[in-house]
Amino acid sequence: MSVLNGKWRRYIVKGLTVLLIFTVCLAVLQWFIIKELFGFGVDMVKDVLIQQAPEGVDRYDIETTFDRVKTAGMQLPFSFLTGKISPRKIRAVGRYAIQANDDQVWDADEINTLLRMMNASVGVKGGTE
Repeated sequence: MSVLNGKWRRYIVKGLTVLLIFTVCLAVLQWFIIKELFGFGVDMVKDVLIQQAPEGVDRYDIETTFDRVKTAGMQLPFSFLTGKISPRKIRAVGRYAIQANDDQVWDADEINTLLRMMNASVGVKGGTE
């Protein structure tokens, strides 16, 4: 009877090992998909904002700000753990962007404020460097 019990334990251990390896592979795959989608989203928003930016907004500032955000996002979760990204400030940026674009038109002050807030959310003080 103990021989049968030992075989079942081996099968269970092998099954759980395969399941663990599958779970880890799936988590890594999900991580890469999330990073690619984040990068795609940042690039898409950057391009649209550059196209819609009125006079008085430096397009270089838009590009550098979004590149900083993309770089910090690609370093997740380490940038979050080291305090490089502030979730509270990111939430505030999202709320401001929704309120500022309520009328479907961006003006220069709204975009410049949004860029300053985004820079602050990824740890850049004073806007542009």
